[in-house]
Amino acid sequence: MFFAPYVIRGSNAEKVLVQILPASPEDLAATKGTPSWQTDWESEYLSQPSVDKFALKLENGELLALGAYQISGRKAYVYILYVESAPQSNPTLTTSARREYYGIGEVMIAFGIKYSIDAGCRGDVVVFDAKTDELARHYAKDFGAKLIPTAASGGPKRFILADEDAWKLFSKYLDEEDA
Repeated sequence: MFFAPYVIRGSNAEKVLVQILPASPEDLAATKGTPSWQTDWESEYLSQPSVDKFALKLENGELLALGAYQISGRKAYVYILYVESAPQSNPTLTTSARREYYGIGEVMIAFGIKYSIDAGCRGDVVVFDAKTDELARHYAKDFGAKLIPTAASGGPKRFILADEDAWKLFSKYLDEEDA
């Protein structure tokens, strides 16, 4: 699989080149340092053989985020199990005024679409959960994601990003030479 660089915005509104690569054991171990991440990226749940983990990094190798992706339903769609920003950019761990990088979640969802394409799932269907009501509103308003039913009541809100809305988000991160 080829992973093209994506672009996110730093807190000073400067575009910053990043890359998404398969997560290494060192990337996962780094989440246990200080400040600590919210998730145990070496948990049994995220260590299943069907789960692929990827790291979002700056060109200098600094780890900005991790994402866990899984192909579901006979290659019908990609389920994004979990995405987490590094503590310095995680909105649940720091105030927005002090966040170092913005747009990380959007890049990781756009990557889920690329992962879907590369896996033969057509790229136009990704499924993910919103951890908060604020995120649910953001996914619906800013990405055009659609709320779908879940098997368990009372859990997180589940969304699907498909067709034109998926392409719109994905194409935002295409380099002109890739288009």
